[in-house]
Amino acid sequence: MSTPPTLRGAARRSDPGLLLAAGTVGVSLLALMAIVFVLAQQTVRAFAPVPVAELRWRGDGAERTLLAAVVREDARGLIVRGSEWQRRGADYRRIARADLVSLDWPGDATTLRLRDGREIHLRTTATSASDLHAALLAQAPAGFAAGADDVIEVVAPNRASVLQSAGIALARSWHFVAGTSQTGGGVFPALVGTVVLVLLMSVLVMPLGVLLALWLHEYAGTSRSARVLRAAMANLAGVPAVIYGLFGLVLFVNGIGGGLDALLAHGTPRWGGGGVLWAALTLALLTLPVVVIATEEGLGRVPDALRQGALALGATRAETIWRVVLPVARPALLTALILAVARAAGEVAPLMLVGAVKYAPALPLDGEFPFLHLSRPFMHLGQSVYDLALAGGDAPRDMAQAHAAALLLLVVVVGLNAAAIVVRNRLRERARELAV
Repeated sequence: MSTPPTLRGAARRSDPGLLLAAGTVGVSLLALMAIVFVLAQQTVRAFAPVPVAELRWRGDGAERTLLAAVVREDARGLIVRGSEWQRRGADYRRIARADLVSLDWPGDATTLRLRDGREIHLRTTATSASDLHAALLAQAPAGFAAGADDVIEVVAPNRASVLQSAGIALARSWHFVAGTSQTGGGVFPALVGTVVLVLLMSVLVMPLGVLLALWLHEYAGTSRSARVLRAAMANLAGVPAVIYGLFGLVLFVNGIGGGLDALLAHGTPRWGGGGVLWAALTLALLTLPVVVIATEEGLGRVPDALRQGALALGATRAETIWRVVLPVARPALLTALILAVARAAGEVAPLMLVGAVKYAPALPLDGEFPFLHLSRPFMHLGQSVYDLALAGGDAPRDMAQAHAAALLLLVVVVGLNAAAIVVRNRLRERARELAV
């Protein structure tokens, strides 16, 4: 006697395993939403205009006055950033609330952003470039030099409306994504390097991973060599990424790259100095176990009846694999690609050993023949996050921009994975239609 559908549904709803799985998925989604929220909040802080105040406070037995951007305000006092006449991030100070005499928000306060990332705060109503430059030089201390072309942004933060502030933040965000400045933003080279590296890694790892999975599942079976290789893949999947970086440095950069430089008699290291090819090969080795395991599991879900039917119709084993097994297993191949991209896109430690640099003079992909320059060092969004968070000269602004770079990296990874997921779902729908 079969169980009624209503009772079966009630049993599923009360299944502890199902409830545990649903709870785990919910916690994972909440954690992802929390990460995105924190990154987005810090990104807004990185690019939103900061209000400028005129402060008077008592310090060292005298009353002082300063025009500065109010970075943070709490119960103890204020953290402000004055005009950066000498260098970026040089004039942060904390003013205790007990020492504060007055705090005004002048409407004519103007912030000038220079090409090198410094910000200068002035009180002026000038609007033309020449008048602003004249006001800048009039209020600058001795030794300061800047031309009118050095001023790249003029903002009156205290007079800006909500829409104007949003426009300023969007413009700064675009400059951060599309710019190439190494001071205060510009991660376009790192964005290009990340995308090129991930695509090149995918091209290298997928054929090798699929071939190994085919040999394991279709030919080796449960032989001793297959068991040894499966155990090796399972162990390699848990090796720390930095170990792969050291391996790539010794084998690819110093070994193969150094040998190519010696063979081609290059005066300066070209292949032996690290580059996008060696980084892609290193990441290919890093993600190879993931591709092999996921692909073999997908091959195992292909019904044996399809193989037997193709062989019964006279197809060879190679034709059966190429024309029957692989087309049916294509969604599994794309799943393996998604897992490989997710594993490789955020890796930083191995890349720093095999070609990723803080600043690259040229992109690995450009309009100059041969267009894709495999021997060039490259920039990576993951390393940009590291540099901004730990090695920048202006901690408050650099940390906020590190969150912005991390959010951009997350968008790149999600975008690449989403494209693969869309293709995989379409292939699954096509397979279902053919099955019907």
